[in-house]
Amino acid sequence: MRITLSGILKVFVFLFGFSLLLPSCKLVYPEFMFKQKDYQTFEFKEQLVTQYIIKPFDQFTLNVYARDGFRLVDIGGGVISANSNSANMNQNMQNGSGTGRGIFYIVDHDGFVRLPVIGELNVAGYTETELERLIAEKVSAYIVDPYVEVRVQNRRCFLFKGSSGSVVTLNQSPTTLLEVIAKSGGITTGLKAYKIKLIRGNLKNPQITIIDLSTIEGMQKSNLIVQTNDIIYIEPRRRYIRDLLRETTIIFSVVSTVTSLYLLGKSIGGK
Repeated sequence: MRITLSGILKVFVFLFGFSLLLPSCKLVYPEFMFKQKDYQTFEFKEQLVTQYIIKPFDQFTLNVYARDGFRLVDIGGGVISANSNSANMNQNMQNGSGTGRGIFYIVDHDGFVRLPVIGELNVAGYTETELERLIAEKVSAYIVDPYVEVRVQNRRCFLFKGSSGSVVTLNQSPTTLLEVIAKSGGITTGLKAYKIKLIRGNLKNPQITIIDLSTIEGMQKSNLIVQTNDIIYIEPRRRYIRDLLRETTIIFSVVSTVTSLYLLGKSIGGK
């Protein structure tokens, strides 16, 4: 089969035309997430600020004080003053994992947790305040004027910026979408401020809303309260020319090499 310059040019034109179709393909943008043509969006109404409900597999810290907070109590045995080191408390409360601000307890799949002195306790479905009252009632037989402090520690949401992602810890106080984005460094160059997806609820049938932070009207939506396990996705911009050149460089290199070899061979053969 004879290779001609016109044949090479035809192949080049074909490959160039094919490459123009690539921006709409997964070949150029494989990192794009949560793409779906016909998803239903929801308008999240202004939410009442409510306390978090404890669920199975949650982690929380527990501190118990005597005399309405005057002394920090080791309910595994002993008393620690409010200003002293809590090493003994961490050692005695063997069912939890030690932290500087209390002991970690993990709720099992049935919603129960095992606590010193109290034993097994069903905590699923309680808010932090409700659980504090329940534990205070349970330990009141052993401690004078107990004051209980419970803090859920694993409240977080998932933030994706293009191809990068991070887990953002939510504060005890209500945290807005704008605060979550600000915590992660804001919206950088290459991201679409006008196309932010917030995905909430059961992932088999999630609720999705699109938020536009490029306008003042859209910023009002960003005041919504982020809930535990929300997914926030800031879509990256499509840079068609740059990405097209990146993906077609190899194709053009091959065509250029073949063309150069053809011209070189023709030049040598003509001498």
